[in-house]
Formats: sequence, structure tokens, C-alpha cells
Amino acid sequence: MKRVSIIGSGNVGGNTAFFLAENGTASVTLVDIKEGVPKGKALDMMEAGPLRGYDTNIDGISDIAAIAGSDIVVLAAGRVRKPGEQRADVYQDNAGVVLAVCETVRQLCPQAVVVNLVEPIDAITLLAQEALGFDRFRVLGIGGLLTSTRIRHLVAQALGVSPRETTALVIGPHRGSMVVLKDTIRISGIPVAKILGEERLDAIIAEARGAGDTILELAQASTAFYAPSAAAVALLEAVARDTHVILPVSMRLEGEYGVEGLCVGVPAQIGAAGVEKILELKLSDAERRAFDQAVTELRTALANKPRPRPAK
Repeated sequence: MKRVSIIGSGNVGGNTAFFLAENGTASVTLVDIKEGVPKGKALDMMEAGPLRGYDTNIDGISDIAAIAGSDIVVLAAGRVRKPGEQRADVYQDNAGVVLAVCETVRQLCPQAVVVNLVEPIDAITLLAQEALGFDRFRVLGIGGLLTSTRIRHLVAQALGVSPRETTALVIGPHRGSMVVLKDTIRISGIPVAKILGEERLDAIIAEARGAGDTILELAQASTAFYAPSAAAVALLEAVARDTHVILPVSMRLEGEYGVEGLCVGVPAQIGAAGVEKILELKLSDAERRAFDQAVTELRTALANKPRPRPAK
């Protein structure tokens, strides 16, 4: 069984560990600098095992050295947004934490696949890849997978069907300007626009784009974490089980889709070594314009950020 180490035992890190335990994907090491917190959460999850039907091993440890030799490392250490903040507002705080963590990961897990869950996803995934010095195919962010699952839920709700019957694909930067490929939004292979109409579908897409902000405003004390954790586990399972599934992930592009040196969400085939192949889709003229504009906005935003330093 593969071993996954999750650095950060907050809502997203803790729930990712729980979902991994439930589906038996891998053994889990949950790490957090807060003494006792990861151990307490791990114990709680292990004690749920007899009732939930799993016997996956979960270790909770405060010493990051425990990640040594992990097959997959999950970056989940960083602060979340407060009401009124944008994802970009947490970059400077989270960048310092991730830089410090990556130095340890580079030394202790040189062969690991690294999956980033820290916001802002694209910027932090790029920072992590550069700090680690790993092959770009081994450093991934959850990218459009989260928005895709939100669209699938909303479509299923609108049609009164199972979300398992729905599909959707989102590409581009993980921000408000993300590009939703409307033709991929289908129910049992049928384009949803032919059932709901373009106007209703556009409203669903708009709701999915703003879902993170809506949850933050409603919950007040926390951002979304169940859906992000579920998206993370879908990606982790693909790596741990070497499934070769196609998922949208944020990763560094070097020429694909006309992008150089940025992490952007694209569809990719995922296996034990991370990304096995990037799928370059033929975009419509409107989709290409939207994609290029979103990438330009991301590049400008990154150029205006001060250079982060590792947290002490």
C-alpha cells in the first residue's frame, strides 16, 4: 500500500486523511506543528474505523521528519481566506509556509509526487515546483477538479438526477476567470444545454464559479473543505492506484496550450508518477480567447507579487 503524508491537519488536511482512510487508498501520515493536534485527529479517525468499515492506518505526528520516504506528499499547511478576501490575498502568508515545507520535502521525499491544496492554487503550485526542483509532472494542484465537481452537483440538482451521471471539465487558472468547457457538461452523454437551455446553464456555471465565496460567507469561520478534500482524494487515488484516469490538474506548462512557465489547470492522464500525459484539447475561438485572457491575468498578478521568503 502506498503511503501518503499530509502536511497540515486543518479542515482540508484532516478531511483528506479521513476520505483516504474510508476508501482504503493508502496509509496516511498526518503532520502538523501544533503539538497533539494531528495525533488527536488521527486517533479519532482510527476509532471511527470499526463503524465505518475501514482499517487504514493513520498516524498523527508533530515532527515533519516522519514524512521521510512517502510516496505522495500533500501540501495543506496555510491559512484560509477570511470573509471579503480573495484567494490572492493569502499568497504572501502561505508562500512562506510552503517554501519552508518544500525544503524538508525535497530532502526527505525526493521521489514523491507532491499535490498542493494551498491557496492560491496555481501560484502556490508553481512556487512549490520551483522550490522542490522536481520534474513538473510530479508537482500538481487540484486545479479545475473542484469547480468541475461543483458544476456536476448543480446540474444534477437542477435535473433531479444522480451526480454520478454528470460530467464537466474546467481548465485555466483557478480563479473567477476559469474556463468552463460547456460542451463537456453532460448527463449520460447528453449535452446539458440541450435540456436546460443556454441561459439556465450559464446561471449554473456562474453559481459554481462563486461557490467558494458563497460557502465562506455562509460558514463565516471557514472556507469550503469537504468538496476540496474530495477533489484532492480523487487525484491522490489516481496516483496511489495508478489508474491512468483523466483529471483536470494545475501543473507547470512549458509550451502546452501556448503557456510557458505558469501552473494552469489542464486535463491530464494521471498515474503513479504523477502526470503521464497532458491532453491538448481543440478549443473554440471563444474558449481560446477566454483561456488566453485568464492566463494573462494570472501572469500579471504573479509579476506584481513580492518575492516570498520561507517562514521561520
